[in-house]
Amino acid sequence: MIDRLHHYIRELRLLRKTMETAKKQNRSFEDGKNTNGEEVKALGGEIAVLKAKIKKLESESESKGKELKSAQAETEALRKSADGFLMEYDRLLEDNQNLRNQLESIGHSPEGKKSM
Repeated sequence: MIDRLHHYIRELRLLRKTMETAKKQNRSFEDGKNTNGEEVKALGGEIAVLKAKIKKLESESESKGKELKSAQAETEALRKSADGFLMEYDRLLEDNQNLRNQLESIGHSPEGKKSM
């Protein structure tokens, strides 16, 4: 579960980095650095592609973020459940010891044999 969280976090960071790179490229193209007509058309096409890529990456980032939150919630629920089981186990051990002590005090051994 933890490994999956780390994987999602790494993937989310990579997607964000790629998205930022694409945004920077997009901004530099939109600034229009001394271009002629053909370059403008080529850059316009590239800008459209980059904008589509940005939207896709934002969507993937949001999806991975939701998966991460879900996995974190599941991890926390499992941790709480394990804590509850541990507390119940400790209580049962204590009850067992108390019952053994009671048996011993009335002259029976814990194995079911009378002590002499």
